[in-house]
Amino acid sequence: MFVRVRKDILIRLGVLIGIPALACSASGALSVEEQVKMLAARYSQVEDQLARSVHYIRKTESGYATTVEQAWFNGAGDAIKVAVERTGPSGRELTEYFSLDLDSDFGWAGLFMLSRKETPLQDGGTQVDESRKYFGEKEGSNGQLIRELKKSARFKPGESTDTVHVPNVVVDLRRQPKDSRSDEERIRAESEFFDQPQKIATALKEAGPPDSNPFANVKGDSDKFRVIHGSASPDGRFAIALGFAREKINWDEFLDEGEEGNTYYAENEDDIRNYVVDLTQQKILGETGCNYFGTRRRYNHRQCIVTWAPDSLKFVELWDDKWASNACVAGKISPGSKFAGAVDLDKAIEKKTYAFVKKRFDEENGGSLSLQVNEVSNDGVIDLDASEYCASGDCKGETIFAVGERLRLGETPSGLRVDILKMRRLPNDR
Repeated sequence: MFVRVRKDILIRLGVLIGIPALACSASGALSVEEQVKMLAARYSQVEDQLARSVHYIRKTESGYATTVEQAWFNGAGDAIKVAVERTGPSGRELTEYFSLDLDSDFGWAGLFMLSRKETPLQDGGTQVDESRKYFGEKEGSNGQLIRELKKSARFKPGESTDTVHVPNVVVDLRRQPKDSRSDEERIRAESEFFDQPQKIATALKEAGPPDSNPFANVKGDSDKFRVIHGSASPDGRFAIALGFAREKINWDEFLDEGEEGNTYYAENEDDIRNYVVDLTQQKILGETGCNYFGTRRRYNHRQCIVTWAPDSLKFVELWDDKWASNACVAGKISPGSKFAGAVDLDKAIEKKTYAFVKKRFDEENGGSLSLQVNEVSNDGVIDLDASEYCASGDCKGETIFAVGERLRLGETPSGLRVDILKMRRLPNDR
């Protein structure tokens, strides 16, 4: 099961940000090229939405040096970028952090770090050294440096120091000095390093009001919903939110005690609704048909995983549990932020999946499929794996069957529908 968990982390976080599903190696892990591609795509997505993000900044002085810390959050309240800039007599140093998921509670999520150092020269020019580091999974170990690119150039006085035309040099990681630290020292140092961007973001958020907040004066339907963390679309415009059918909501009744930040939990309520919302307008576009009960993306084994198409207009919301998925819906947003509707994906494939593997389907109680969504494409094609696991007894944890399926989400005069394009048996020992 360990291989499957590692694959889930990488694949699910990749498609969460709208990156097409990538073929895995025989071990179930993504290759270095695939992980670098995912991190590079995330970098572009984040840069595109910074202007419409919540921005925090803090400036401190120490001796002759000035440190500026910045953090950006999307409309769902998730940190998407952290930057630290230090300026002093010896020059300027900038470090920027981008992750597939800076707030991840799925475990390791991958990290891209950009470093730039500007050193003044005696002739008035500037020496610029840049490093782009990609951290991911390598040889079964998470948090490894999988690729490093470097740039170095000298610029004349008054010349632009933009390095866009300076070629990258790929660092041969095989020639790097061997780490002589003990396992305990190395693990402690790595933990501190990878926790650093989230600690900075949290500290800035807790220190005071943001420098800019494009959502501050947008009221919309904000009293009627609370966004589920980790559910924002790749462009940061849309998200999935928790709400209720009732007219008036006292959100203080559902605050999670002991949790950092404002998170809400309402499992015992009978009128729970999940909405698609436009974060830029704080507007409810429609119901997804799912009723996930909190704004944390994960509660032990129960979790809400939202997979978006790259165009941020199609999505799948999966309410997953340890041995089976509780609900899975697919939806579409039409141009102009019009909600085209949603369809019960689990119901659409359940009977046909059991028939395909020639297993008995319980007409009264239904099946117990565990779904993993691998990709939602711009043309509405959904790639997923449907499995059934043994939840108890001597076979506990074993895969009973696994099926790879390609579906198409389409519109009809009566609403959305899902058609099965292809099914294939998968090995049970994924």
